[in-house]
Amino acid sequence: MIAGLLAIIPIGLTYIVMAFAINKLDQLMAPVVTWIILRFQLPLPEDFHLPGLGFILISIFIFMVGLVTANFLGRQLVRAWDYLMHRVPFVRGVYMTIKQVAESISRPDKSAFEKMVLVHYPHPSSRMIGLVSCETEGEVVSRTGEDLVNVFLPLLPNVTLGFMLVVPRDQIIPLKMTREEGIKYLMSFGIVVPGMKNQGMKNQGKPA
Repeated sequence: MIAGLLAIIPIGLTYIVMAFAINKLDQLMAPVVTWIILRFQLPLPEDFHLPGLGFILISIFIFMVGLVTANFLGRQLVRAWDYLMHRVPFVRGVYMTIKQVAESISRPDKSAFEKMVLVHYPHPSSRMIGLVSCETEGEVVSRTGEDLVNVFLPLLPNVTLGFMLVVPRDQIIPLKMTREEGIKYLMSFGIVVPGMKNQGMKNQGKPA
């Protein structure tokens, strides 16, 4: 029973997550599919449904947008759109913030959320695992005069939520685990230890 559960649970949970995401995308793109069928008079019913079709359409749309924005004319259109969004009250704050964050993360010279560290939180005798988002810059550094880093501390069970700490560099403990290993460690509440399997195999090979 235990061996069966260990084999089925990862497969089952993966299926549930993927099925949920695909169903949501299919529901989102259902009006588009209906419009395509009516517009091109395809020999299909209006409520035609093919699992995963929404994901395929969104992927094609993102690819086409990438092709358009990769050339000179596309970049001009993006600049015009940014200018328009910057002129709209309330919307510009949200749009420009999201755009700046996306551009900062996608920069090749930025290793955002790649390094796992330990920080003293919420009091000096305890520690939490976090991800270094970037080095602290701007007014925060000029005001403090310290060498600081921005650390994101994820919360459980949803590791996409959390809060950010500005921590002196000499007060963080770098970890060798990768980001994926760190997320697994957090999601398993410390049960899945990075390198535990390899370490166990090494110990088995040593003579008693």
